[in-house]
Amino acid sequence: MATTTAEHRTHAVVREHPTIGWGAVFAGWFVATGTALLLYVFGMAVGFSAFDPRNAAAVAHGVSAGAIVWMILTWGAALWTGGMFASWFDGRNDTEMGVVRGLTVWGVSMAATGLLMVSGLTHAALLSTTAPAGGPVVDPARASHYIAALMWAAFGSAVVSLITAALGGWMGAHHVHRVYHLRHYPEHRRHT
Repeated sequence: MATTTAEHRTHAVVREHPTIGWGAVFAGWFVATGTALLLYVFGMAVGFSAFDPRNAAAVAHGVSAGAIVWMILTWGAALWTGGMFASWFDGRNDTEMGVVRGLTVWGVSMAATGLLMVSGLTHAALLSTTAPAGGPVVDPARASHYIAALMWAAFGSAVVSLITAALGGWMGAHHVHRVYHLRHYPEHRRHT
């Protein structure tokens, strides 16, 4: 009995290199930005509601401590949500790539925030150099204390949000079947 060449064919295993769906990353970033804005406005509403203008020292101490905690929680929650949504929007259940998507959302958020901070600091520096003579004098010790507290809060927020973005991306990819279980989508086709 003669064998045909079809019987002798070997199956080639082609492994697909993982790719980032930038549309999903930017969608996750927009969700994270919206969540952060919502939480910041809520925190400001609570802070201004508790504001007592007759006790400036207590307000300054309470606002700084509360603002630092709220900033860290807001960044963590917003980027967890953004990482999770980026994995959901991508639609694949690859948990390692879910972590990568979450970290990418975090990176885009950090880059955008860094640009906004540099722009704001540049604007503040320009305003301080053109301040009218005889204006209010800022105590350098107090200013350095607040700047140091702000920098530590920014660092804490960045670390917490890094962890929560990765966790959110992992969870989104791990539970993607719960998002898409009732929907039928055509298969993704790669163009080569």
